[in-house]
Amino acid sequence: TTQMSQSWGAASSLFRCTSMQPPSSSGRNKSSSSGSQRPSARWLFLAACPLALSSHLNVTARAEHSSSQQSSPPPSPGVVLTLPTMLTLGRVAAIPFMVAAWYSPAAWSTAAVTSIFIAAAITDWLDGYLARRMNTSSTFGAFLDPVADKLMVATVLILLCTQPIAAGPLLGNAWLLPTCTMAIIGREITISALREWAATSGEEARGAVAVSSLGKLKTATQMVSLTLLLMMRAGPAYGYLGVAAGWAGPGLLVVATYLTVLSLVQYMTALWPYMR
Repeated sequence: TTQMSQSWGAASSLFRCTSMQPPSSSGRNKSSSSGSQRPSARWLFLAACPLALSSHLNVTARAEHSSSQQSSPPPSPGVVLTLPTMLTLGRVAAIPFMVAAWYSPAAWSTAAVTSIFIAAAITDWLDGYLARRMNTSSTFGAFLDPVADKLMVATVLILLCTQPIAAGPLLGNAWLLPTCTMAIIGREITISALREWAATSGEEARGAVAVSSLGKLKTATQMVSLTLLLMMRAGPAYGYLGVAAGWAGPGLLVVATYLTVLSLVQYMTALWPYMR
């Protein structure tokens, strides 16, 4: 509208300026000047009108186009099953097979459970690497990856508690494995609740519970310790490796539990200012 007003104003000024008569000493000159300039002024005004109208139409068209672009909602992308996301889904789908192999009376049951868990630990690293390398990160994959890790770790911990291993440091310390299990699973439940609360408390609160390097170290230590504990279940079948796993597994599980609780304290400390 501003450009339209300027265009019409310029046309009107042109008409007024060209219609004005310069001072003259004779009436003949005034009449002749009036007769020669007034038609010219009218023609100039008529020529300026289409220009002003054209400018107004262009401005109106651009405004309508801009308004339609702003009012139209952005396209909502669907969930894409990329290769990293399919690997993550594979970890979740492998849990029932791991449970079935654990309670199987076959001689290969422990080896099968250990192999499935090792494959899951490898894909945990692989899906993140492929997502960065292939630039195929997605919101669904970012949500599913930590969920798959928690489900796998919680399942193995519960399975180990149902059939305690009386060997190495666990011999005579039946309380150790259930205590570590409660601390690890309890921490995951608490962190999930904290992140759900932080999601509604602003950008800074969400950033306070973002995945940290301590959390990644905790997950890696859990994976290694649980692999050793699964190997410990069939200690004689692995020879000296099984005996070493029987001593290293419980020790690493204690370290993993300490890192688990420490990361919870870290997240709680970061979120405390937003809870007041």
